[in-house]
Amino acid sequence: MAGGEGSRLRPLTSTRPKPLVPVAGRPIMEHILLLLRKHHLREVVATVQYLGASIRNYFGDGSDSGVSLAYSVEDSPLGTAGSVRLAEDQLKETFLVISGDALTDIDLTAAVRFHRQRKSLATIVLKPVPNPLEYGVVVVDDDGAVQRFLEKPSWGEVFSDLANTGIYILEPEVFDYFKPGEVTDWSADVFPKLLKEGEPVFGWVADGYWEDVGSHASYLKANFDCLEGKVAVQIPGVRRGDAVWIAEDADVSPDARIEGPALIGSATRLMPGVWINGPAVIGDDTTIDYGTKVSNSIIWNHVYVGENCRLRGSVVCRAVRLKNSSLLEEGSVIGDEVVIGSGSIVNPGVKIWPNKEIEAGAVVNESIIWAGSWKRGLFTSYGLTGLSNIEFTPEFAAKLGAAIGGLSARGSTIAISRDWSRAARMIKRALIAGLLSSGANIADLSALTIPNARHFARHARAAATLHVQNSPLDARSVDIRIFDNQGLDLDKRNERKLENLFFREDIRRVGHYEMGNISYPSGVVDRYVDDLLSKLDLELVRPAGFKVLVDYDNGVSATALGRVLEEMNCSVIPLNASIEPPVTPQGADAFRARLEEIGVIVRAVKARMGVFIDSPGERCFLIDEKGEVLDHVTAFAVLAEMQLGQHPGMVVGPASSSITFAMIAERYGGRFMPAKMTPGAVLRTAQHKETVLASDGQGGYAWPHFGVAFDALFTTARALELMAATGLSLHRVRQDLPQVGYRHEVLFCPWEAKGRVMRTVMERHLRDRVDLTDGVKVFAEGGWALVVPDPDHPQYHVITSAEDPARADERAARGHGAGVAGTPRSARKRANGAGDGTRTRYLNLGKVALCQVSYSRMHQFSATRF
Repeated sequence: MAGGEGSRLRPLTSTRPKPLVPVAGRPIMEHILLLLRKHHLREVVATVQYLGASIRNYFGDGSDSGVSLAYSVEDSPLGTAGSVRLAEDQLKETFLVISGDALTDIDLTAAVRFHRQRKSLATIVLKPVPNPLEYGVVVVDDDGAVQRFLEKPSWGEVFSDLANTGIYILEPEVFDYFKPGEVTDWSADVFPKLLKEGEPVFGWVADGYWEDVGSHASYLKANFDCLEGKVAVQIPGVRRGDAVWIAEDADVSPDARIEGPALIGSATRLMPGVWINGPAVIGDDTTIDYGTKVSNSIIWNHVYVGENCRLRGSVVCRAVRLKNSSLLEEGSVIGDEVVIGSGSIVNPGVKIWPNKEIEAGAVVNESIIWAGSWKRGLFTSYGLTGLSNIEFTPEFAAKLGAAIGGLSARGSTIAISRDWSRAARMIKRALIAGLLSSGANIADLSALTIPNARHFARHARAAATLHVQNSPLDARSVDIRIFDNQGLDLDKRNERKLENLFFREDIRRVGHYEMGNISYPSGVVDRYVDDLLSKLDLELVRPAGFKVLVDYDNGVSATALGRVLEEMNCSVIPLNASIEPPVTPQGADAFRARLEEIGVIVRAVKARMGVFIDSPGERCFLIDEKGEVLDHVTAFAVLAEMQLGQHPGMVVGPASSSITFAMIAERYGGRFMPAKMTPGAVLRTAQHKETVLASDGQGGYAWPHFGVAFDALFTTARALELMAATGLSLHRVRQDLPQVGYRHEVLFCPWEAKGRVMRTVMERHLRDRVDLTDGVKVFAEGGWALVVPDPDHPQYHVITSAEDPARADERAARGHGAGVAGTPRSARKRANGAGDGTRTRYLNLGKVALCQVSYSRMHQFSATRF
């Protein structure tokens, strides 16, 4: 399979296909051909597409690599299986499919032997990996039969760390299961169909080395692993010492210093005073001049490095000219035929595309096409967030705006709003500059709450709506929220598409006559308030004359909610209603004390309800008439009880929600629908026509008859309306809630162990009733236990709920020993903590045996997350 474009490796692959990218002195595909020859697989067909002529020109008939090589040209993309089918006439017996752009030394002979012993129609070669998100993950039974298969899961969907390597042993009969000429993938289409039809599909877990080489970091790693002997490949050159290879015709000065592991290519010259500080790879016909030091770097063929240069953790592509006294910092990548002027500095992480010239003495802070990236992924579970003017700079925002504009057609309208903070103003204006440069028109909404911005998105049907705000979690940070034309967070497909545009720097630039315009829509807040009021029964609630205390957190919600409460005939006691940007971050303890102070005031003034609304207007804390602060789970249950009593239907919450909600829904003839635990996933599930209430369990409540958006303003008004309709107070409803057992613990887990933990849980419960909505939820009599990896932090959540509180507490307390199945000992030691009171214990619920830690951290987590 040699059709890979390798877009994530740009600029390494800007002028060559990924199979021709060199690793340890040879193209990746050449290592694969030598591996095939080693295992007596000498009849080879290469499927080519992107720059396929380059591959044919380099390898010819394959004789130099000891194989007979033919080619199958894929004129248009047909998928991994569709491209192989083009060569069907040459595949009349058992055949092996292998990627030409991944590095491996897996024992192919053993894999074929396993395939034949199992009489399998298709065998997938598997390899445990630390991060399974970018691969298909597989669960097999003790005999190797494939039980489950999922392509590129999210952390909530991870049930194994066994990754599909893209190496398959197949029988020709497999072609009977899909049609020629159609776009078909092995992992997404063919293998699931074989499993569905009961055909023998097996997975063989390999012990050898395998690296996908899908990023610049993994490219460096693959090279260095070759030099360090972690993968069995043929390194060109004569071995000198433990881990130094020098080509016979290389010219190495006696005054040059080489500390391995290192490879010095053919016809390369190392001048006096040169220091090669390995691991390092120096390609063919390259000159490194006097006094230069190369550390942890890869230099390709035909490169000149001038005197007294320093290279640290860099990749330098073909025919680059690096002039005297230049510095390449960690993570920099220099494309083909770039000229770096004397005394220039290329800062960490900067990528320079081919055929560029850097003037002498320049300091390159950002990639030449655009600004450099500051982290591997843009999105967290809660959108985009970063430190103001450190991670989120104007340059970053302008590039992001241009990438967002590239998601839509030229001339599309994109709306943008902000809060009152200075950082949000700065980032918003930079975003607008980037959007205009991509040909987008701008609807500038000025300062709004997020619910108001989502409301505009739904009704104006803008291609996208952006909101910039000071983070409610950290005054030093900025959040950027991106909504689609329904007012919903971008789905995973569009998140990945945006990240690809951003990190590949594949930015659309329009001519001066195509740049967008800026408009300023009027009446945006008025339309939101009018729509909100139209969804309330004002005649019902006005006679109650509720007294309400509202803490606006100095956000922009005061104007809109003040008008709503006035129309509802409420007496309002406002706190922090002036619009002031936050200056210093507020800790969890200080925030909890602030809520308790609000409760004291509520009780003192005899208000019927108190509410704290965060500055974006999305989330809130409710305080009952006794001054007691309702935690988010209790508040959700109280609202669900009142809403379902008046309007039976479906309630949506995260999969971690306790069985309380199912019991409440059943009481009123409704139902509870679990969703993935991210806020965006909850809202997407809430689009179901029967949904009457949804919550993310973190203080965000959505009322779909008004809008599928977390809206603290409507939640305040709706809670008062429900109190008027039922004649009940929050405290009274709270007393009638079902009493159940519920525990939510957070356990440290290294990133590299997450997949293994989930595989262990999944394998132990293959025959039990499980739900894979998010993580692995195992049901037992009277309750369940859920294990789900955290998508943003090195930890996972262990959550249990049971109908009998005493039973749940009793089993939670039945701790014996410390340890997590599938977690390394080092991770268990860190999980136990040091002096923080954390302890690890087993939680037993029916057949379920899982691990949890102390409860103390969870309160802090909830308050901080809010």
